[in-house]
Amino acid sequence: MRFLATCTIVLMVFGNNAHAQLTPPNDYKQVGAAKLRVLWFDIYDAELSSPDGRFSRITGPLMLKLTYLRDIKKKKLLEETANQLRAIEPPRVQIWLNQLERIWPEINRGDHLAFYLDAEGFGHFYFNEHYVGSINDARFGKAFISIWLGQNSDYPELARKLRGES
Repeated sequence: MRFLATCTIVLMVFGNNAHAQLTPPNDYKQVGAAKLRVLWFDIYDAELSSPDGRFSRITGPLMLKLTYLRDIKKKKLLEETANQLRAIEPPRVQIWLNQLERIWPEINRGDHLAFYLDAEGFGHFYFNEHYVGSINDARFGKAFISIWLGQNSDYPELARKLRGES
């Protein structure tokens, strides 16, 4: 199911690194916002922010925040994340999923998951406003954020709204 694919991906985490931010940037300006609905199910509200409130391309710094409107099982999140990432960066998917599986939480209605793509392209994750980990691979950062912002996103209307285009 594609609606879980997008949901799936927002949680990644892992590993401590020198680039990790313990608190997410809170002074960014909103670029765009959208709700993901699949059939009659509300999945999440999404918001993209940047330092100046503009989106020009898929490079950091960017902050993607998802507020989940339903419970999502960890297994489904991992499966859908794998499906989405395989379409973008197939050779690295299993390495990234192994990292995600170690610490990925179950998602409950009302939980917030944020992904911060820093200026170097590394991805940092926050669960309910608390830092949970990073994946220090710029290929991951770009592939992950592309799920929501890429021209080939499974949800092109959502991507356009997040990029501030409509």
